[in-house]
Amino acid sequence: MNSVTAISPPARAQRGLALVFVLLMLAIAMTAALFAARMTLLGDKASRNDRDRQIAFQAAELALADAELDLMDVDLAKATGSSSRGCKFANPAASFVADPGCSANSNRRGLCGITPSSLASPSVPMYKQIDWEETDDNARVYVKYGEFTGRSSQLVTGDGSSTGQPPQPAKAPKYIIVQAPGKQQIALGAGNTFQMQGAFKVYALGYGVNPNTKVLLEGDFYKPVLDKACN
Repeated sequence: MNSVTAISPPARAQRGLALVFVLLMLAIAMTAALFAARMTLLGDKASRNDRDRQIAFQAAELALADAELDLMDVDLAKATGSSSRGCKFANPAASFVADPGCSANSNRRGLCGITPSSLASPSVPMYKQIDWEETDDNARVYVKYGEFTGRSSQLVTGDGSSTGQPPQPAKAPKYIIVQAPGKQQIALGAGNTFQMQGAFKVYALGYGVNPNTKVLLEGDFYKPVLDKACN
């Protein structure tokens, strides 16, 4: 009687199939790990960018507040040794007027004037007409934070790596002040008006820890007729 003997596949072929399976699973695991790492890095980058923008926004707000002091604070202007211009803006007796364009003069720096025609149909906003990155004090037309209010020492700049402080703006914020032509009045209701000596628009630029991160804010300020203390 004849018998049939079963022949098993070679062991080497079985080991080769297992190796392919292991390599496939390893490739899938590595792909998943790389994807997770990439998502983590993107999330971290987005968080840093958001933090940087918040720092730039807060710096621009500081510049707006500094410009308001420069414009409006009469008491600061009268303080001994102060270079604040609160008694000069919108004061007919001070001859502190804005010429067309922005001034680089050390006393009138940052003061910009526009004509009625350019106000009616502006082709290029004033903040786009100046060089915000000019570093030459004889040529720059913007005001550095604290330049006229004496608060520059209160602002720390840099990424904090050398001082151990939290990250701060890479550069001090800055601003320009655009004077609207002519006197104006604001209606308060019931026939009453608030008489102004001058109206101004301030453009303030703030930086993040990365100097390429910038935020520009604008604010409107209306200055009443100055009291006699400034005359």
